Amino acid sequence: MNRAVRIIVHNWPLKVLAVILAFLLYSGLVVSQSTFEYPGSVRIEIVNQPTDAVVLGNLPPVTRIRYIVNGDVGAGPTPDSWRATIDLAGVDPEAGSSIYRAVNVTSIDPRFIVIDYEPRGINVQLDPYKSYVVPVTVDTGTPPPDLEVEDPVTSQDTVTVSGPDSVVKFVVEAKANVTIDPHGLPVDRDVPLIPVDKLGNELSPVRVDPATVHVKINVFTNAQTKNLAVNAIVTGRPPTGYTVGTITVEPTSVLAKGDAANLATVTTADTAPISVGAATSTIETDVPLALPSGVVAVGATTVHVTITIKPEDGTRSFQAGLVLTGDQAGLQYSLSTLNVLLSIGGPVADLDRLDPGGILVPVDVAGFGPGTHSVQPAPVLQAGLRLLRVDPATVTVTVSPLGSPAPAPSGP
Repeated sequence: MNRAVRIIVHNWPLKVLAVILAFLLYSGLVVSQSTFEYPGSVRIEIVNQPTDAVVLGNLPPVTRIRYIVNGDVGAGPTPDSWRATIDLAGVDPEAGSSIYRAVNVTSIDPRFIVIDYEPRGINVQLDPYKSYVVPVTVDTGTPPPDLEVEDPVTSQDTVTVSGPDSVVKFVVEAKANVTIDPHGLPVDRDVPLIPVDKLGNELSPVRVDPATVHVKINVFTNAQTKNLAVNAIVTGRPPTGYTVGTITVEPTSVLAKGDAANLATVTTADTAPISVGAATSTIETDVPLALPSGVVAVGATTVHVTITIKPEDGTRSFQAGLVLTGDQAGLQYSLSTLNVLLSIGGPVADLDRLDPGGILVPVDVAGFGPGTHSVQPAPVLQAGLRLLRVDPATVTVTVSPLGSPAPAPSGP
């Protein structure tokens, strides 16, 4: 028995290692027999890319994936069975242009288990994402010699260019290329903008914002000039109670230019429409001229327009009661009429706010002794209203001692 035990434990570490090695060799044999290799390539995606960084160039794909199958093989894997990523979280694009990042490959299909892949990591070229403001220029090339081409007018003078700093910092302008038609047609359209360096070479990748600019170029074949009176175009009506008063323009006339055929039919230099629909006070504004196609203003293209908005005047008639003021104790008063008809003028809005049932006209009898007296009723009106007429214009006031018979009023 002891001899058997000695045989078993003799050199036991070597025996254990031999068993482990045999197990590993067996496992390797089994795994090697069930390991597969995907023959295609898988695109590497970027996750957590910093907003202030740009990845230069294209990332290389994963070119080799070894995997084992969990369960039945069934249909083989496709490019959509895998996802390869690199994580750029925490990367500082200002720290250096090239960084090494590990590649992570996972199986989207649960049947496949990734055990190895190539490459395990890649170098990524990063550049800070920067923006600059550059001027807009228009390149018309060499126009036909028999045409008169005026300077281009653009919808804006500058644009913003953005992209990797190593590229975008060399952009000196955003150029709009325009070809002048040999028939003398004017240019009035949106044109794409091209970011270029000082040598005129287009730079990429660069984003231009906005990507287009509106370009207007006047082109003439037989240009003539003509003085035109400025005509302010007013649209709409002021709110109720207001009206348009005087309209003045400065300057009152402009010099217009165009080919003879286009200029012959133009009699005034109209402005762009000016709305007075909500105005209750004077409008002062600079507005552009709206000349027909083929006709342009020489010099100033805008005029100053002043439109006076004033309250609309009207008249109203009101039946008003008379009320005594300044009467004395011990005396009694009798009026020849108890009401008068008032004609009042002024802004319609103010007249409309008057309460017909609340208008009273005071009759001042202070200091009147017994007898008859003539008084001109004078209503108190708010500022802006005018008394046009009182009917009757005078009222007779009869004063008598208290207790004596008083004459009856002669009016209604």
